[in-house]
Amino acid sequence: MRDWMWPVLVLAAFLSIPRSCLGQNSFDSGKVKICYAEAGEGEPVVLIHGWMADSTMWGKGRLGDSKVTDTLAKKFRVITLDCHGHGKSGKPHDPKDYGPEMAKDVVRLLDHLKIDKAHLVGYSMGAILAGWVVATHPDRVLSVTFAGGAPVLEPDPEDQKKNDEFVEKWEKDKGLQAVSGLLFGEQDVKALAAANRSLKDIKVTQAGLEKYSGPVLFVYGEDDWPSTKRYVTVAKKALGRGEVKVIPKADHLSTPSRPEFREAILKFLQAQKGE
Repeated sequence: MRDWMWPVLVLAAFLSIPRSCLGQNSFDSGKVKICYAEAGEGEPVVLIHGWMADSTMWGKGRLGDSKVTDTLAKKFRVITLDCHGHGKSGKPHDPKDYGPEMAKDVVRLLDHLKIDKAHLVGYSMGAILAGWVVATHPDRVLSVTFAGGAPVLEPDPEDQKKNDEFVEKWEKDKGLQAVSGLLFGEQDVKALAAANRSLKDIKVTQAGLEKYSGPVLFVYGEDDWPSTKRYVTVAKKALGRGEVKVIPKADHLSTPSRPEFREAILKFLQAQKGE
C-alpha cells in the first residue's frame, strides 16, 4: 500500500464515526442513535437526565460539577446516556418518535450492553422514564431512585396546562432560548419541545408499579416545585413504600449539585449491596 493512502484511510475512518457521538459510545435505538458513556466497575447504575439537560448533568456540566458520576463510579459501573432529542443523541422532530420511545431507550441500552438488571437513577424527566421501565420491565431493575420527580399515573391538568404554556412561549422567545442555551448548551428547540410534550404519554398504572418489588428512593429539594412533591406522594402511595430524602434549601435546578444529593444516592445503592 502506498504511503500517501494511510492518511486518507485514517481520515475516512474518522469521518465514518457518528460526529454527534465523538468521545462517547453509541448504539441504534429504534430509529434514533443514542450516545452513552461508562465509568467505574461493579453493579451497573444507569443515570437518566432531565429535560433540556444531558448526561453531563451528572458530572462537569454547565451548571457546575455535580460529581455524581465520579462518586458512584468508585463503587459501581456507571452508565450515562443522552436521551432522545438531547445532548449528542439523535434529534427527530416528529412527536411520534418520543413518548415511551424515550423510556425504551433505557431498556435497549441494557440489551445493547448485555446487562440483565441495573440500578436506575432518574432526575425530573428521567424519573418519569425510570418509572415507565419499572412498571413495564420490573425484572430489569435492581433498585430505582426517583430524583426531582416520580412516575406519573395521571398528569394533573393544571400542571399540564402551565407546562404547555411555558413550552409554547419558550419555542417563540429567543431570549428564553438564549438563557436555556447558557444553562444547558446547544439545543434543538423543535426536538426538545416534542420531547417535553410527549411526557404526558409516559404514564404508568398502579398495577404496573405493584409488579416491581425492589428498593425505592425518592430524592428532591426542599424548595422544589409543589407539583414534584405531589407526584412523589402519589407514586409512593401507589408503590406502597419508598425511602424519602429531602435536600435542605435546594430547588429543582440546584438539587443535583448538592453534596447531600450524591451522598444520599450512594448510601442507598450501597445498602442494596449490604455495605
